[in-house]
Amino acid sequence: MLTLLAISALLFAGCDAFAPPSARLARPAATKPPMIVQALPESITTFEDARGYFYLWFFGGQGGATVALGQAPAQFAKFKALNAMADEGPTEGGETVGISPLCLYPRDLRRADLDKVFGNKLSVEQMVAKGPKPNYLSQQGYLCYQSFAEANKGCNPLTVRAVFDAISTGDNVAPDVAQAKFDEFSADTSPDKVVFKGSLLKTKLSGFASIAFLLFLLGPIVGSTCLDAGAAGWFPDWPGKDSMPWSLISPGFWTIPEYWI
Repeated sequence: MLTLLAISALLFAGCDAFAPPSARLARPAATKPPMIVQALPESITTFEDARGYFYLWFFGGQGGATVALGQAPAQFAKFKALNAMADEGPTEGGETVGISPLCLYPRDLRRADLDKVFGNKLSVEQMVAKGPKPNYLSQQGYLCYQSFAEANKGCNPLTVRAVFDAISTGDNVAPDVAQAKFDEFSADTSPDKVVFKGSLLKTKLSGFASIAFLLFLLGPIVGSTCLDAGAAGWFPDWPGKDSMPWSLISPGFWTIPEYWI
């Protein structure tokens, strides 16, 4: 009995000998170390090149930051102005058209108010000619919001603002673009103004996306490039230069002066 048990144990232990070679030799695949993405192009080969690249991105980022920071108060002021228009001015009353909440308007728009704006008989060129010209583009023949509001003086103010926002992401728009959009809105006979609502949502989302993209450029991309270029330009032998920003904690930014050149 002991002999049978010993033979069985040997067979069980050596059963791997009858398995295919691939099964016997298979091992869990080694995990590759995370790839480090370098922000610097291959043409940057000396610390002088890296310093020049740092200056280019750093001061370029400063200009972008100025634009981004300038957009924040402008957008906030526009948002406040929209909310102030919620109960301002005359309205024709009646049913609303159901604009998207993503447009961030304080209330829905009424169909009759939109029809009154779309029924304006003035062409865009006439609006530009008769209206105020508060900036350079309006003086060059562009339709500005002030001229559009002046041409629709008897209409609901929030509706006038919404129609202009559906035409342009800013406060100025080329006259041919404005006329084409205005004609599309006027020709739409759907009860809920599908063409207008789609255009309004598109311009609003485009404006939000442009600001978000600018902030993205100023954050990870510009920041990472400046860090890599700064490291290659002033402390290229620092052991943490290839794993920033985490290496600012370990081995730590306080060790950088030891490697400064």
